[in-house]
Amino acid sequence: MSWIDTKTDEEARALDRGMWEIVGSEQPDGRFVAQAAGPAPENGEFWYDALNRIKDDPDQRYSLARRHLPLPAAWREMAVSLRMKIRKARKEKVGYEDHLRELHHLASMSSYAGYGYIQRVPYARLSSLDLSYDRMGCDRLDLLGATDRKWMREQWGEPEDHSTAAELYEDMLAADIQRIKAEEEQERVERMEKLFGNLYREIEEESAAAPAPPPQKRRGLFGWLFRR
Repeated sequence: MSWIDTKTDEEARALDRGMWEIVGSEQPDGRFVAQAAGPAPENGEFWYDALNRIKDDPDQRYSLARRHLPLPAAWREMAVSLRMKIRKARKEKVGYEDHLRELHHLASMSSYAGYGYIQRVPYARLSSLDLSYDRMGCDRLDLLGATDRKWMREQWGEPEDHSTAAELYEDMLAADIQRIKAEEEQERVERMEKLFGNLYREIEEESAAAPAPPPQKRRGLFGWLFRR
């Protein structure tokens, strides 16, 4: 599952944990290695390396980056892909409003929260918010550049206001942050219990496997008298 497939809080949480939760494993040489799975690979290759090989194809670049939302680089790469399409359309003097609207919606969604929170907000809920140009404007959306804003004003005029999704949906974001912090605290407790549980088991196993100490010889009367 990718983040763009998530519909519930629990799905987003499970996806994030599967990507970043530290998992320990014993290697064939006896070493113990703890690491996170990280972003899903693209045919066995790190996703950004795979993207660099197809970066001149805006459609492939867009699709690959979209699969790796909401990683910060994925937002940027989708925006770059849309700009490539818009420039091509402008050069050919054909319509590009759909691409521009998608760029605006992308920038608006990314303004809801930074990475650390947004990946635990289901995409279905975030993408369904009213993030229209008249409500959001464009000047405070960090994903956009000066040229993007110029194109939007040419296409749709001056917006009524400029804002971010974090401000427009302040209450929803506050509830999400509270929920996510509670989840992370629960996960921290679970990790500690698992860590110490494993440690205690190892100590018990080592104690059970260790040979019992030989019984001490009781001292006789002369032993007590002469410390022998």
